[in-house]
Parts: sequence; structure tokens; C-alpha cells
Amino acid sequence: MSFHSSSKGFTLLELMITVGVMLALTSIIGFNQSRYTSGAALKNLANNLGLSLRQAQVYGISVKEYSPGAAGGFSAGYGVEFDISSGGDNTSYIFFADRSPLNGRYDGNFTCPIGGASECLDKITMSGGNTVSKLCTIVDASGTESCNGITRLDISFVRPAIEAKISYNGGPADPSLKGARVELTSIDGKKNSVVVYVTGQISVR
Repeated sequence: MSFHSSSKGFTLLELMITVGVMLALTSIIGFNQSRYTSGAALKNLANNLGLSLRQAQVYGISVKEYSPGAAGGFSAGYGVEFDISSGGDNTSYIFFADRSPLNGRYDGNFTCPIGGASECLDKITMSGGNTVSKLCTIVDASGTESCNGITRLDISFVRPAIEAKISYNGGPADPSLKGARVELTSIDGKKNSVVVYVTGQISVR
């Protein structure tokens, strides 16, 4: 009596093709996951920046006391500053209290000393390689922007006005401006923007 083996298996060529297909699928999934994660992180950053601006608006309009018991503690405005010049930092922004004089901008350096006469309340650092890539002002009602040469932007709010005060490059608040836009860029080149209009509207796009 004889027995014949009929067992079958993969040939080397079939195994190589199967492994190749699996590697290709894994690479595609990993690449798309990385792109999705980067885009989601940038969107979250834009939303958090919008919340910081909204917080400055609420503090400024609702008259938050700058320092308990301090003289003039209820007269401060609140705002956010961006500085992408060589003396600033394009990976962070400053949340500040606009104290006397109420000039609509942050009077301090980007190291953000806290306490004493400093206006800095917090320095928010962005993670994941995200940066502030462009600062623009909106110069008319049609949405025309001016971006060239703008390396510093201050957006603040102070009672009794509900409008945003916008200044750039260290100058005084410019009442002729209609708004401002902060462009954020991820490490892989994706872009999101936060737009603030003088009317107080804040949007992420």
C-alpha cells in the first residue's frame, strides 16, 4: 500500500507578492494617517487660538480685574500678540493685559516675564512643528489684505467698546483697519487661518 502526499504551500514567488502587497497597503495607511493627524492638530491649534482671542474679548469687555486690589485693576484691556520677527517667535504667541497706557499692544519682550509691571499673562507655545507663517491686516470692507512686511500683530479689547483694536509692527492701534488674519502652517505645509474683524467676529478657516 502506498501513500501519496497532496499537501500544498506557497511558492517563494507567491510569498514575495503577498508580502509586497501588505507592505504597500501598510505604507498607504500610515501615510494617510500621518496626514490626517497633522491636519487635525493644525485645526485644533487654530481653534485654540480662536479661543484665546475670544477669552481676551470676554475679559476686556466684561472688565476682568487685572490684579486683585491693584490700583486701576479694572481698567486693563486684554489681547493677544504675534511676533514672527527675529526678536519674536513664530512657534508661540502672548496673551497679555493692556495696562496703562491703553495703547492696544503688548509692551514687553517675547520672553514673557510674569508679575510686577509686566503685561504678559501667558506665553502659549505651539507643538508639532506648527508655526505662525503669515500676519495680515484687512484694509477694507471687501476683504483686501495687506501682508507684506507685517511681522508683529496685536489684537486687543477694552471696555466700553466691543470692537477689536488692531495694531501692527509696534505702531498704535489703527482705527481704519477692518480686521486681521493670522495664518498657521503645519510641518507638512497645511494651512489654517484665524480671522478677527473689528466688529468682534472671530472665525477659523
